[in-house]
Amino acid sequence: MRRLSLVPVAALVLFLAGASLAPAQVDREAIEEVLEQVEGIRNLRADPGVPVDYLDQDQLRERMISDFEEENPEEEIRTASEIMVMLGFMEPDLDLYQLYIDLYTEQVAGFYDPEEDRMFLISEDQSMSAMDRYILAHELTHYLQDSNFDLMRPPFHDPDDAAEETDDDASFAATCLVEGDAMITSEEWLTRFLDLSDMREMQQESGEFSTEVLDSAPEYVRDALLFPYEEGLSFVRYIHGKGGYASVDRAFREPPASTEQIYHPQKYLDGEKPVPVELEDMAESLGQGWELAYDNVLGEFDVYELFKPYLDDDEASEAAAGWGGNKYHYYRDGGGERLLVQAYSWDSEGDAEEFIEAFAGYLEGRFGKELAKGEARGAWTTWSAGEYLLALKKDGMRVYLLQSTDEGPLQVAMSGLGEGGEEVEEGLLEKARDDEVEEAKRAIGWIIVAGVAVLLFAGIVLIVIMFILLRRPSTPPGTPPYGGYGGYGPVQPGGTYGPGYGPYVHPPGPPGPYLPVPPPGGMAPGGAPAVPPVAPAAPEGASTEPPAETPEPPAPPGGPQAPPPPGDA
Repeated sequence: MRRLSLVPVAALVLFLAGASLAPAQVDREAIEEVLEQVEGIRNLRADPGVPVDYLDQDQLRERMISDFEEENPEEEIRTASEIMVMLGFMEPDLDLYQLYIDLYTEQVAGFYDPEEDRMFLISEDQSMSAMDRYILAHELTHYLQDSNFDLMRPPFHDPDDAAEETDDDASFAATCLVEGDAMITSEEWLTRFLDLSDMREMQQESGEFSTEVLDSAPEYVRDALLFPYEEGLSFVRYIHGKGGYASVDRAFREPPASTEQIYHPQKYLDGEKPVPVELEDMAESLGQGWELAYDNVLGEFDVYELFKPYLDDDEASEAAAGWGGNKYHYYRDGGGERLLVQAYSWDSEGDAEEFIEAFAGYLEGRFGKELAKGEARGAWTTWSAGEYLLALKKDGMRVYLLQSTDEGPLQVAMSGLGEGGEEVEEGLLEKARDDEVEEAKRAIGWIIVAGVAVLLFAGIVLIVIMFILLRRPSTPPGTPPYGGYGGYGPVQPGGTYGPGYGPYVHPPGPPGPYLPVPPPGGMAPGGAPAVPPVAPAAPEGASTEPPAETPEPPAPPGGPQAPPPPGDA
């Protein structure tokens, strides 16, 4: 059965709305110049004659949709959406297929296709900008990767006739390596070959980018699209720090096998691989009409995302960090009933218990008052929650989870996995609820303390003001108001206050916006890192010389004044 990732990928795509990439009028010399620069950074070589096809925006969009549909049939996207709904990653009424189409075409600027060994770029009637060259550097890094390490081999890509297919988590980890390398390489290219004016140009162009579809996507989908760029970059930086690009090259020869290794790069370097977990096919036991619609692996990334909306970020991270391995089966029948079976292996029994505690918090947070404890069956703890029936049991470092829309399949699954194991301590399941209560109490306590502190501070300020007013001497005869204490005179032309004082002006906000981290497409798209902040340019005609010094006004009685703001507005 062909594996469908919950995060479909097609080609090495770069998503940057508003960016026009390498127009048709740019000659081969410009592309070969950037390729030579990237080769120097990565210390890799490739044929300078990379084929390039130029398409307009509509043609590129059509090509993207065609490739996406070929790689991800609509029926398989539907299966993925059913699983994501059961896990709580998305709402049932969301059209996941259309969402991915919209995401993959919202910001496309061009892509490199390792299957065809060709680059597809947008053709416009304009010259190559700094952004174009930066994007080109990122995409040409993918070209170097493919030329030297073959991105059409597992785990980067499974051929149609592969005897053994790469699981989703391992494929996702390989994507992180591909994108992390392209990110760190293109960042270094940016610092070497772009100057300050190029940075300003990129900053202005970044303001045109649209991420409306990405921003509206479910959190799990959004995080999954960004993960290869953000965590992939961190992973590659870590191994690069251990041995430069030579260590990155070794990673392409022996790619990471799980998102656990991406989160914890030292585990990759130490050779800690996922624990194989097996599940028996229960379709026949479930009865007529039932089928095993999909089976794969949920990694540490998925566990973290499962808990993230309902727990503190640190708690979600810690609960996922002990991940050792996983296998899940998704069954359905012709009448719409569904069954999800998950088996986890954890690094220790303590990690297994930490996961169970977090899972109890997840149930409380997701289902709230709909959650009700059911009857135990052997080592199984059961619940009902809305339309679902759930069951959990622990057996050493293994934890099994069941989720069904009907009682019959749940009972069959519990029988198939056996009733043996360790009865989960009631205190472990209740601890999540107790923690929530304690957290709420602490929050209320801090609110009360903060309120009392504010009232005390306000009272002290009021007393000080009254003290000053009562002791303030009357204005000497003949002294104009606001003019007797050195330097503050009537408002001067231009808005200044008295001799040598400029008005207080709020400092400008940080330059931006930063470039959005692009979502992956294909073998993992190319993306652009945040453009380093650039100081805003001086207005045309404005002097760049420092302002002339203004004589300091005499200090008022009672001590010197604070130094005035520099210059006039």
